[in-house]
Amino acid sequence: MTRLLCVCFFLWYISVFSQEETKGITVENKSLLETITIIENLYNLKFSYIDNLIDNKKVSITINPEISIENLTQELQKQTQLQFTITGNNFVTISSFNQKDKLSICGYILDEENKPLKDIRIFFKSDRTNITTDQNGYFKKNEVSFNSVILISAPGFRQRVLNTKQFITGECIKIRLIHAAQEEILDEVFIQEYLAKGITQNKKIINIDLDNVEVLPGRTEPDILQSIQLTPGVNNPFETASGLFVRGSTPNQNLVLWNGIKTYHQGHLFGMLSAFNPYVAKEVNFSKSGVSAKYGDRIAGVVDIKSENEVSNRFTGGAGFNMINVDAVAHIPIIKDKVSLQLSGRRSYTDVLETFTYKQLSDRVFQNTKIAETVELNDEVNDFFYADYNANLIIKPSDDHKIEFNTIYSKNDLDFRRSDDVESFNDNLVTENEGYNFSWNQSYSKNLSQNVSGYYTKYLLNYQFITRDLGAITEIESKKNNVADFGAEFELDYKISDYQSVSGGYQFSNNTIKYAFVTATPSYELVLDQDDRFLNTHAAYAEYKLENPKNFFISTGLRFNFYAELDKTFIEPRVFLQKYITKNWEINTSAEYRSQATSQIQESVVSDLSLENQVWTLANDDQFPIVTSYQYTFGSSFRKNKWFIDIDSYYKQIEDITTLTAGFINPIDNTYHVGESRVFGIDLFLKKRFKNYKTWVSYSYINTRNTFEDINNNESFPGNWNIEHTVKWSQFYKINNFQFSLGWIWHTGKSFTNVSGVDDSGEIVILEFGEINSNTLPEYHRLDFSAIYDFKLRSHSNFKYRVGLSILNLYNRKNLLNREFRTTNSLNNQFINSDILSLGITPNISFRVFW
Repeated sequence: MTRLLCVCFFLWYISVFSQEETKGITVENKSLLETITIIENLYNLKFSYIDNLIDNKKVSITINPEISIENLTQELQKQTQLQFTITGNNFVTISSFNQKDKLSICGYILDEENKPLKDIRIFFKSDRTNITTDQNGYFKKNEVSFNSVILISAPGFRQRVLNTKQFITGECIKIRLIHAAQEEILDEVFIQEYLAKGITQNKKIINIDLDNVEVLPGRTEPDILQSIQLTPGVNNPFETASGLFVRGSTPNQNLVLWNGIKTYHQGHLFGMLSAFNPYVAKEVNFSKSGVSAKYGDRIAGVVDIKSENEVSNRFTGGAGFNMINVDAVAHIPIIKDKVSLQLSGRRSYTDVLETFTYKQLSDRVFQNTKIAETVELNDEVNDFFYADYNANLIIKPSDDHKIEFNTIYSKNDLDFRRSDDVESFNDNLVTENEGYNFSWNQSYSKNLSQNVSGYYTKYLLNYQFITRDLGAITEIESKKNNVADFGAEFELDYKISDYQSVSGGYQFSNNTIKYAFVTATPSYELVLDQDDRFLNTHAAYAEYKLENPKNFFISTGLRFNFYAELDKTFIEPRVFLQKYITKNWEINTSAEYRSQATSQIQESVVSDLSLENQVWTLANDDQFPIVTSYQYTFGSSFRKNKWFIDIDSYYKQIEDITTLTAGFINPIDNTYHVGESRVFGIDLFLKKRFKNYKTWVSYSYINTRNTFEDINNNESFPGNWNIEHTVKWSQFYKINNFQFSLGWIWHTGKSFTNVSGVDDSGEIVILEFGEINSNTLPEYHRLDFSAIYDFKLRSHSNFKYRVGLSILNLYNRKNLLNREFRTTNSLNNQFINSDILSLGITPNISFRVFW
């Protein structure tokens, strides 16, 4: 009966509007049932639906045969919040949306004057990810859960909360943000910033969005590793970029990944600069605790760096220079929405031009080496350069598949020569790190996806000291360290519900490490020390996450590591819990157990140049056991009225370290000793914002105690890198297109072992040492300044320019970084007191263009 009435209704429409047929049939506030009956007859279609699904649904629409069925169903979808799926040439299915459905959304964010807003962060609550708008205010994201929350926050504007329901038409909607008085800006905007814009903290994971990082103290460019050093709990006794001492652990205990590739050397200019181009990297995730079960092979911090992972649809990039290097980056679309390529290159020009900035850095690096010595030879040449290159190919054959190929290569090359008419001496030191990665991500359904990846990485350290007499080689002293590491991973991720997920996988790695110290002459070759071993590691892991957004979050995981050649298995539990006491106050705790089979040893056999004196080695059943670590944390965060306070306490126990890996060369004998390290610390972070000015200060207390068998009467003593108290105070101010940043760091001096006596009565100098690490260096403090200015030459141009100025150690403080007592390696040895002083005042200027 209902069908008959609808047909009659349709015939009545035809008779009434026959004279205006080309203008279509207008339906005003009619039931969906009546409307689709008209459409069925007019378009020769058939709709399939459940009757109670469309009950009480009313629509207002103009039905015109000139309008495509796709556009018509989109409008119906928008008005009814139902899903219209065209399943054939003349068949349409009507169904309801559910949380498992995914939408592709896009839009433009504008201000009240309809001007586009760029670099606006959009937060998707369903998967807790962020994207930002481009210069046209445009954003797009695929695979977004239906009926999920979208949060749009921008300084100076009122916050907007949207729902993905608003995007069901598939059209790009325009979203206008309303200006707010400064005091009305919601705390949520400020909370999302940890140190500065672009640096956030979520579940104790620090995320750095390098496209949006504001200027940081002493930096005109967002150096990845130096940005991490501004966080509490990370120390750097030697002012290097790559020397991340995370909560009492040494740098070689950090896992540093580039697109899934393990890296074994992260510095340029002997660690003073990061080896990762910040304009290539897209995102950095840094964890000090509560590490996911998918990460293995190291016991300290995790630095996971990722470059662009979305297909680029237009040619973009940038190029620039500073007082040390030049670089260029290009994003090249190859097939629209399917294939794109990212290429980059960076090289220093220090072998051609030595600027004041380079001279200051080289003075810091080469002090107490033969390069800084005054000699009587006539000719002296010191050629040094560094370079790094990256390539990233992204292939997206469909919405459910994505394939990536990544490469990274970095090199440091030092060639130091001294000569006269008879003799010549040549120090040649080369370090190289290269890696390759392949990954394939596939979505089987809206909730299930897999990732298959493989990597290969290689590290080379090659040092040669060549002596020539009248042009003929008389002796070569060499040091070589080779690492070849390849592996593969299979991972599955399943989203149980909006707030629950589970993941797991299998990882395999093969690691081969060689080192050798050799002295060779035309008549003989003497191997002072060498090692050549490999290790296969099989790992399986699983992780479960549950979040109640207003109550708690828990992540618990388990990892199994089997070291095949050592026949050892380690079961490593990981857990992180965060409890929301109120909307402004939360507490968190974590516990984890981790193992590490690769370490660096302090080399003291060949030290002619006294640079790069650490070499990688593998665990074995003899001298180097597998290092393990327990870590427990407890902390709390509070936020209100643009105040943010975070406190974190931790206890860490590192077992099976050795004197050879802990750097105890001089105070004790060079024999093998096994021990442990116990670390207790507290990190405090406080931040406040005032209009265009914000300031943050952190305080860290750390107490590291080492215990070794048969050393110091088996009593504990401070660790070599122990710095008990550290204060970092930073300020940021923005006005128009200018950004200014000022940072002051202060910490107590690190521990060292003093000499109680020197016996030089015989042919060999004998040193008598006092109590191990019972002395501390003087206090350290330094003030850094930065400023950048962004501008365009034409208002509608796609080119943007940036000029930057930075000054390290603004008041030229002479800090003592290290004090070491040793004797030379020769038979006629001499006593050496090696004091390493800090970097002096060091200005730097940069210029960059973006397109």
